[in-house]
Amino acid sequence: MPDISYWKEGSGKALVLLPGFCETKEMWKNFAEPLSEICEVWCPDLPGFGYSPAVSDQFTIKEIGLVLADWMLANNIGDAVLIGHSLGGYLALEMACLNKLDLSGLGLFHSTAYPDSDEKKLNRVKTIEFINKHGVSTFIQSSLPLLFRKENRESCGEAIASLIHYASQLPMTSILAYLQAMRNRKDHMKTLSEFQKPTLMICGNEDTAVPIIDSLSHKQAVDQFYQLTNCGHMGMYEQTQKTQKAILTFMESLPN
Repeated sequence: MPDISYWKEGSGKALVLLPGFCETKEMWKNFAEPLSEICEVWCPDLPGFGYSPAVSDQFTIKEIGLVLADWMLANNIGDAVLIGHSLGGYLALEMACLNKLDLSGLGLFHSTAYPDSDEKKLNRVKTIEFINKHGVSTFIQSSLPLLFRKENRESCGEAIASLIHYASQLPMTSILAYLQAMRNRKDHMKTLSEFQKPTLMICGNEDTAVPIIDSLSHKQAVDQFYQLTNCGHMGMYEQTQKTQKAILTFMESLPN
């Protein structure tokens, strides 16, 4: 069985929530409470983050997806609904291509099926250079608050502090490897549009990591699309009740 650290709660249809870049399974703790009333919620740490050991110093998004797929199969949840935040969405799209899984649904939570643009690829390189020069803690403290809409940062201050606490402990080797893997990931718009089971997308109109214009171009490719106002990249904190309701509605719409 793959060495993946996770927590789970609730009973019912299996729902796997994948964290994003420099995030850990702890991010879902409070968010998942109402979800666990109707679902069996599984929240893993990605390999190399949190308490899940790294698979190697270099890897692809597909390779991480395979590890997570094997973890799901080992826990008999190969037919779960899979929802990923940001990087977690990139992984979910890779996993949706795997014949070994029989996912019941797929969700992108502030994520995209597009590959990195040339500009984004250049920014990844600059980020790698910044981390090598200044270290993980400085990178996290300077960049993480920017994922939140400016007007929400004060009210989300406790969440930001918690995210910084966990992210600052992550190994530099894993952070750099994920940056490179994200930079090299493939286009999955066809994967999303041709996925045979229900699909969900949640986006923020003030997301600086996934521009709203990109998110809107996914609208025709998914079954349920939620555009959040007054929200950046972290809707589970910035618009908690609305994003919880979106996922609950999606789960309740699935065939038994």
